[in-house]
Amino acid sequence: MNQKQDYWTQFSQSMVDQTIGDYQLIEELGHGSYGCLFLGQSLRNNEYVAVKVLSKQGLDHQQLQLQQLEIDIQSSLKHPYLLGLHNVIQDDKYVYMVMDVCDQGDLFDYVIRDQESNKVRNEAFVKKAFMQILEGIEYMHAHGIYHRDLKLENILLKDEGEDTEDLVCKVADFGLATRERYSMEFGCGSTTYLAPEHFDDDNGHPETVPYDAAASDVWSLGVLLLALLFGRNPWQEASSADAAFVEYKNNPSMLKQHLFPLLSADAFRFLSSVLSVDAHSRPSVAEMKAEFSTLSLLDEDQSDHVPVNIPCAPKQTNHASYDSAFFSTGANFSWSDMVDDDDDDVDLDASFCGRNSTHSSAAPSAQDYEDTDMFVHTHEKESWWL
Repeated sequence: MNQKQDYWTQFSQSMVDQTIGDYQLIEELGHGSYGCLFLGQSLRNNEYVAVKVLSKQGLDHQQLQLQQLEIDIQSSLKHPYLLGLHNVIQDDKYVYMVMDVCDQGDLFDYVIRDQESNKVRNEAFVKKAFMQILEGIEYMHAHGIYHRDLKLENILLKDEGEDTEDLVCKVADFGLATRERYSMEFGCGSTTYLAPEHFDDDNGHPETVPYDAAASDVWSLGVLLLALLFGRNPWQEASSADAAFVEYKNNPSMLKQHLFPLLSADAFRFLSSVLSVDAHSRPSVAEMKAEFSTLSLLDEDQSDHVPVNIPCAPKQTNHASYDSAFFSTGANFSWSDMVDDDDDDVDLDASFCGRNSTHSSAAPSAQDYEDTDMFVHTHEKESWWL
């Protein structure tokens, strides 16, 4: 355990049963290098909340500004499908963010549970969940806010009833969100979900022209839909370093012909538009929502045989991470904010911002991509932090 982890271990032990404002901290749900997460309870109405504790200590002016920006953005978002931030309590040393509790994990966990129980993906649930995500992101874009890290791990699930039909999606983790639609901060997000404009390619370095953060979110939504429906991503990264993406760029029809043959023809046309290599050709989220509402996602002749296996990722790390306001009675916490990223061995799928995305990847050869599993993420989930 490193020094930062040890610090938060001692801090969390000392804070259990303490009162912060109108909330009592009941138990620690997880911690990382830069903060910890508690299950709390309101002293006014007894409702359970999640309390995310961040330290101000040791942060320079820019880091404090980034911390405050995340708080300001999440505080401004009031929508049923966005993770609610109910209260922010601050003192000289810490920030306490009081948020919704999402007791059913995230969409990545949902996909994993299906794989482990050999369930077939429920198309009705996928349509409902993705429509909720679209509505949440449409609201963000309409208010001039762009997420920049859309992925399964950042969609939390809250149980508002007795069965799967009552699960509600909450878009979470606004640490990379921005109010700047046109940005020069390339590489913000998770590699497998990033749009091609984030990568160096045949046309040279991308840093010469700002990218459209709204169009980049749209691309990520397309990859997210495939990952949710089939349990795997179409490629490791949308660059010339990845043979599957190169083949898709040259022949978009391979998305259905080779990678996802169970896609319906309408869903393929929808995704071909969303995953347009030309960012200017992608639809807005509002246009996506209008078209998606009428789609059948799977080929009716084969829809009973949707593959959901997610193989072990080729690269594992020792990081434990914890995701936004998610907790469960089990030990599988997932808070993408709370990752110890001090280790030099950083997973290629980890979220990050501002890095030049020209890493070497183990992309499949052109003749092998049809038989190569595209991993939705590693089982040890990681994320960029501040």
